[in-house]
Amino acid sequence: MERRQNRRGGLLGLFFGNQADYVRSLMPAYAIAFLIFFFSLAAGYSLGNFNIMEAYIDALPSGIQDYTLVQFLMFIIGNNVFNGFLWITLGYVFSFPSLYLSALNGFVIGNISHTMILESSLSFVLVGLIPHGIIEIPTLLLCSAMGMSLGYSLINRLRGRGSLRLELIKAMRLFITRILPLIVLAAVIEVTVSPFLMSLFGFY
Repeated sequence: MERRQNRRGGLLGLFFGNQADYVRSLMPAYAIAFLIFFFSLAAGYSLGNFNIMEAYIDALPSGIQDYTLVQFLMFIIGNNVFNGFLWITLGYVFSFPSLYLSALNGFVIGNISHTMILESSLSFVLVGLIPHGIIEIPTLLLCSAMGMSLGYSLINRLRGRGSLRLELIKAMRLFITRILPLIVLAAVIEVTVSPFLMSLFGFY
């Protein structure tokens, strides 16, 4: 019996434990968030002449180049925790802000990648982005899906169905117990593994 339950849980059961059913219910919203992110990424790359890179650098805190490793790690964690929480809570506005943030994030990454490829190379972008991005991007898209789900729950509540409070509790529980550790893991990889690989491949 226990083996059957484990098989039914699959990868979601392995990663999310007793929250796997909630995550599974988010898959339609996650698919939408992923598609919007992917097409925005392609659009940002194609419209490379927008050159968001300078605006992105200007938006960073002054003196960030002098941050210690720990300070830089704390900055990345704080920024991504804030973004993830924002993507979830703004979903209350009928899901649209969560969709918009997925699109915006994809466009920015695509546009900056285009600039960096022109200035360096495709391998430079892949080595610098994939090690932490393979965790960070799906995690933030999951936040977007959670926000979309909250928006849908609000619509249902206005129709007199479902429980918005219960949906919020499930979202915050997942955010605290699963999303936060993944954000921290991605940040640690970004400030340790990614620079090491960049150096190993001769980009520094």
